[in-house]
Amino acid sequence: MERAGTDVIEAGFPANSQAERESIKMISREVEASEVAVLCRPMKADIDAASETVSRASRSRVHLWIATSPLHMRYKLNMPPQKVMERVVEGVRYAQGKFDVVQFTAEDATRSEIEFLCDLMREAVRAGAHEVNLADTLGCALPEQVSLLVQEVRRSIGDRVPVGVHCHNDLGLATANCLSAIRSGARHIDVTVTGIGERSGNASYEQVVVSLLFHKDHFDIDLSVDPSKLGELCDTVIKEMGLLQPLCQPLIGQNAFKHESGIHVHGMLSNPMTYELLNPSTIGIKGEQYVLGKHTGKAAVRHFLEKKGCTLPDDELMRLTDLVKESSLLSGPIDDPGALVKFAQDKGFDLKAREGPHGN
Repeated sequence: MERAGTDVIEAGFPANSQAERESIKMISREVEASEVAVLCRPMKADIDAASETVSRASRSRVHLWIATSPLHMRYKLNMPPQKVMERVVEGVRYAQGKFDVVQFTAEDATRSEIEFLCDLMREAVRAGAHEVNLADTLGCALPEQVSLLVQEVRRSIGDRVPVGVHCHNDLGLATANCLSAIRSGARHIDVTVTGIGERSGNASYEQVVVSLLFHKDHFDIDLSVDPSKLGELCDTVIKEMGLLQPLCQPLIGQNAFKHESGIHVHGMLSNPMTYELLNPSTIGIKGEQYVLGKHTGKAAVRHFLEKKGCTLPDDELMRLTDLVKESSLLSGPIDDPGALVKFAQDKGFDLKAREGPHGN
């Protein structure tokens, strides 16, 4: 994550366990350029434990959070709003001087009462918070709602500190909500590699970064992230966590840069940008992957044969294409040129050597 240019790495929640505390200490010793953050409730014991775990970090951050929606305050915290506000102010003040950055997040902010939320954010800033954050904890907000919330909080606290967002993906809107927040002036975004997280996950690191790069003309921000490291970063998380790589997940899914449709492959062979929004190598991912299946056209079959130095007349090529389509319904698609050559030979096709440097 540091090699990729991540600004802040949230290393863990010290109050969770001794093992968690030890892992945070290890990360703090290893990381040099990125800021190391720890998640923390606004309680003195939690803050003291958090401070000790990042004492070796070159730059540290405490991420204080508490729920602010009526539902959470009543049923989870069993605290009235005024008590929540007092807890936040006390926690932010107590954290001063123990970390380089004190960040406060309102959990379930998108279901909070806006007047109370803005008052709370003002008090957090007065108490010394360097950044404030709005969490769409249930992933239930729409982009325009997140945009308005960011604008309201910014108006409330002025330009004294940055406003950020923490978006969950329960409705598949986490990336869109992050982008909407940025357009409305948010200056930090909580993300996770591959979008891992509670329930349906969080905003995806790679999706947010690539969206900002692809639409860079629409966003007036600079990124420290090296996009070429994203593929390796995602692969590492998938491998080390034993995750199953999704089939259709944006950018990193098995099919994200794989093409079967005859129309698509025909366009790709002329210019890959016809059906790929960016060169996959830009983010360290292999692209231009073709498979032959029930939607295949003869351009793809010809391409596979040429990869092995073979050719067929047009009429035979069309017949082979039809057989590939039929076979894929029972045996699955063909993803290797050598397998196509064997399939054609088994079906009695007389493959000719292609003239030119690739001919055999």
